[in-house]
Amino acid sequence: SQQPMRCFLAAWPNAATRLALAAVLDDVRQRAAHRRATNVDDLHLTLTFVGELADDFALVVARAAEALRFESIECRLDLLGFFERAGVVWVGGDPESKVARPLLELAADLQRILDRLTVSYDARPLAPHVTLLHGVKQFTNERIKPVVWRIDSVALYRSIGGRSAARYVRVPG
Repeated sequence: SQQPMRCFLAAWPNAATRLALAAVLDDVRQRAAHRRATNVDDLHLTLTFVGELADDFALVVARAAEALRFESIECRLDLLGFFERAGVVWVGGDPESKVARPLLELAADLQRILDRLTVSYDARPLAPHVTLLHGVKQFTNERIKPVVWRIDSVALYRSIGGRSAARYVRVPG
């Protein structure tokens, strides 16, 4: 059997949303000193971090996640923020806003699926965001023109490569 995979459940942007996110990334990378920018094809919104999963089990989780039906969620990303300890600049929505609530409910639905499959996961409260830059020492939060992202599917992804340059691959369900 292969190495266990570092996995997470996430929403991936469609082409139009990815273009809008790429423009935000392009702007902020020119203004903030950073070690690494997220690859445009890897921009995503994590809903639940699962961690290590063996191949065959990852398949079961991927299937269950893809079978989940939900009303599409209109997500407005209008805040550039900074996780100081992680050194990460992100784009997201105000976690207190009612816009975040459907995303939090979706994450809770996914976590119920994981509970049913007895898969452990990171249960810390979700702060919905898309990571843009890594290795940032300082950054001041700012409002931006909203990127509107309609989320209508989620899937299981795995990280490949080291932390310094991880890439992400969808686990087919």
